[in-house]
Amino acid sequence: MKFYLVPEITLGSAVMLGAYVYAISRWNPDRRSEVALWRIAAFVVGVLTVFITLHPPIDVLSASFFSVHMFQHVLLTLVAPPMLLLGLPEWLVAPLFRKRLAQRFVRWITKPVVAGLIGVSVFWGWHLPTLYEATLRDRIVHDTMHMTLVASAIVMWWPVLSRLPTAPAASLPMQMFYLFVITLPSGLLSSIFVFAADPIYPAYSMIVNPEGLSPLNDQRVGGLVMKLGGTAILWSVISVKYFRWVSAEPSKSQLVSRESG
Repeated sequence: MKFYLVPEITLGSAVMLGAYVYAISRWNPDRRSEVALWRIAAFVVGVLTVFITLHPPIDVLSASFFSVHMFQHVLLTLVAPPMLLLGLPEWLVAPLFRKRLAQRFVRWITKPVVAGLIGVSVFWGWHLPTLYEATLRDRIVHDTMHMTLVASAIVMWWPVLSRLPTAPAASLPMQMFYLFVITLPSGLLSSIFVFAADPIYPAYSMIVNPEGLSPLNDQRVGGLVMKLGGTAILWSVISVKYFRWVSAEPSKSQLVSRESG
């Protein structure tokens, strides 16, 4: 399968990278401080993930293989958004929320309960048979799905990765609990794909699969990709947050020495 550039994805990716490079460069008169190299690398990885995921061969194969489509969705919701957020310095995002109304809206939408519901609802909504099959038939609906998945995932990751004082991240214990709760609905959806007796999306049953993978087995593989991939990513972040929380807690010996002193 040949690789070719999708104009709107290529242009969007170029604009994002170009704007980011200018914003963090010395050419920007409003730049407040230098950005760490690892943050720059994280942002570039986030943009490249979106670019590669929405181009052939992944995007083309996703129309024939449900398993590839689920791999695509894992990248778009659990890899690209956190990388993009990690790459944005606080001073670059803060001016967007100077207005009090914008601050109130962002604070509300990024509360763990609201942000989690948005991320989960959008993901589940697009996997309802009617909407999902519409994405396979219509390119505009297809692109809309991907844009809303990325946008809602950014909101979902905000309570975990935000460094913005006006809409800060949750406490470390709350972040761990929040991420654990998110694994539950995604695990339920993946279980539906794995244990369903018949293909959920008829469109895949009409496609002749040259690899010999039946639509039902392809669906089960997709469910496993979602389950194993999503669980691995979320639990890895939970583990990192846990060790950060433990290392931030003063030890008993330190507390005793402080009290005695």
